[in-house]
Amino acid sequence: MTSGPEFPDDFRAELGNLFLWRRDVRRFKPTPLPEGALERLLDLASIAPSVGLSQPWRFVMVESAECRAAVRTCFE
Repeated sequence: MTSGPEFPDDFRAELGNLFLWRRDVRRFKPTPLPEGALERLLDLASIAPSVGLSQPWRFVMVESAECRAAVRTCFE
């Protein structure tokens, strides 16, 4: 068995700070994300571990306000 990568202390400290800082966001700003930011985040999220590689998540990008409103009513 091989050992995992070694991470420097400053990296581990910063990662710990990010975990402590995270919050449950309930209100979002109306300004759009920079071009490509959402795609990059979804690429990273899709490599997160899942039980038995089941990868149960699905991502859908909803760009129009009308479609967002329709989706929102399905979840309220």
